[in-house]
Amino acid sequence: MNIYQILSSRMHLSSDDYYYYLNLLKGFEGEIRFDELIEKLKEYCLILNDLQLEIRRSSFQIDTLLIFFGKIILCEIKNYEGVHYWGKDKFTKLNGVIMENPDLQLQKTRVRLELLLLELGCKMEVDAFVVYVNPEFTLLGAPADEQLLLPSQISGYFENLHTGAKPTAEQKKLADALVKLHKPDYPSKMPKYRYNQLRKGIPCTACGALLGTFSGHRQTCGNCGKKVNVKKAIKNSIEDFRLLFPNEPVTSAHMTDWCGIGRRDRIFRVLREEYTSKGSGNARYYE
Repeated sequence: MNIYQILSSRMHLSSDDYYYYLNLLKGFEGEIRFDELIEKLKEYCLILNDLQLEIRRSSFQIDTLLIFFGKIILCEIKNYEGVHYWGKDKFTKLNGVIMENPDLQLQKTRVRLELLLLELGCKMEVDAFVVYVNPEFTLLGAPADEQLLLPSQISGYFENLHTGAKPTAEQKKLADALVKLHKPDYPSKMPKYRYNQLRKGIPCTACGALLGTFSGHRQTCGNCGKKVNVKKAIKNSIEDFRLLFPNEPVTSAHMTDWCGIGRRDRIFRVLREEYTSKGSGNARYYE
C-alpha cells in the first residue's frame, strides 16, 4: 500500500488503480481499528497480522490470527459502511451495488489454514469470523448462525475470551513457524510507473502533499497549512525513492532532482548525516 500512497501524490493513477488504492486504504484503516479493539487481548493471546501463506501451491492471506491457549481464531476484517442486504453468495447495497459475500473467501482461507496447521503438527480448533469493524455498517437479513461479528458484537465476544491462561511455549513456536512461512514478496497488483512521469518534490509530513520548492528549516505546506520540518521531509522523499526504485543508486545529484527545487547542499547534508556513503567522487552513492 505504501507504493500506492507515494504514487497517488506523484502521478495520475488510472481509475482502476485509484479505486484499488482506496480499497487498500480502507482495509488498512479497518485493520487499525480492529487492532485497537483487541489491544487488551495481548496478555492472553498471540496476535499475527497480514500473513501471506501457501499450502499445496494455493496461496491465502490472513488479516488477523489470534492464538489462544485453547483455540485459534481467524479474522477476516471488513471496513464496510452503510446498509447491506445479506445473501448467501452476495451482499447488495442500497444503491444496487453487488459484492461477494466475504464468508465465501473466509471459508477457503479457513480450510487452507487448517491444512497448513496439520502439516505443522497442530491440531488446535480453528474458529473463523468475518469481523465488520465500521460502526456505520448495517447488515440486514443475516442468519443468526453465520460466522460474523457485527460492530456491536465485537467487544462482547472478545471480552468472553479472557480465560486467564496464556499461550504456551508450543503455541509460541507455532506462531514463529507461521511468521517464517510468511511470503512478504508475494506478487500484488502494482501500477506501472517511470521516473520521468513522476512529480518531483518533498512530501508534507502532515498531509503528504508535495512541496515543489523548499528553503530554510521549516516552511508552511500550501495544502494543509502545517509547518513542515524540511530535513525530515527531504529524508521522507529519499525513502520514497528507495521504495519505488530499489535498484537505482541514491546519489546527491539524483536526489536533488527528485526532491524538487532547493539547494543541493541541503540534500547532501541529509545524505551525509542519515545514510552510509559508498564509493568516491562521481561514483559516490548512499545506502
